[in-house]
Amino acid sequence: MKSLLWTVLVVTLVYLGFGAGTVSADEPPKSPPVSEFAPAADLAKQVEYYLNRLEKAVASNEDYTDLADRVPKDASTIAVIGMALGLHDTDNEYKLAAPGMIAAAEKLSNAKDYATAKAGVESLQKATKANPGDSTKIEWQKVASLEELMLAVPGINTNLKRNARLRRPKSDGPRAAGHAAVLAAIAEASLYHSADTEKPELAKEWFKYCVQMREGAAQVNAAANKGDKEAAMAGMKNLAQSCDDCHEVFHREALEKEDAR
Repeated sequence: MKSLLWTVLVVTLVYLGFGAGTVSADEPPKSPPVSEFAPAADLAKQVEYYLNRLEKAVASNEDYTDLADRVPKDASTIAVIGMALGLHDTDNEYKLAAPGMIAAAEKLSNAKDYATAKAGVESLQKATKANPGDSTKIEWQKVASLEELMLAVPGINTNLKRNARLRRPKSDGPRAAGHAAVLAAIAEASLYHSADTEKPELAKEWFKYCVQMREGAAQVNAAANKGDKEAAMAGMKNLAQSCDDCHEVFHREALEKEDAR
């Protein structure tokens, strides 16, 4: 009888989440094919966009002094883009390079001085041009820094707002599509950072808002690629709502700053 009771107790504790090696029941939802929210062509163009930004940030010690805060944000963003391109269901020029890109970008995101940052940017540039990796080894998981990704989002969103009105469809459309694709990829990657939020116990809420953000960004991306201004504006509204809803629960201070403007 004692043995039976002990077995029941152990099983119950494991079920409730106690004990070493227990896996949380709050797992992120299964990811859809990347092409459904971020076309490979749009993401690939953003690799060059961010590499150019990083190159300018370490062009000189003086530039780094002025732009040091850009490095971890852009490096974390490239790590996410690399993950999305490596897992993409469409062939692309970075698919095999993705593992090396992710590793180099994550290392760069931790740079604390000019010399380390400059060397890190050079390593990342080389990684994007090499194809030694095996993308089959990649899976959606926590990559880069949630803090830096969240700090990067406002700047990306500002650029997106500027282009999403499609005043000049031929130039604004591709730019808006690129920024929206990056936001969608960040939203997907953020699913795996629920434990890094201030309220890890609300993982399911976090998942909901990440998916909401991903879908809003995907809507803008699709509309921008079609040159559909009305649909792009509808997507921007949904995207903004996802941010507001998330901030209401996880970062009220950010919402209060927006309300004060």
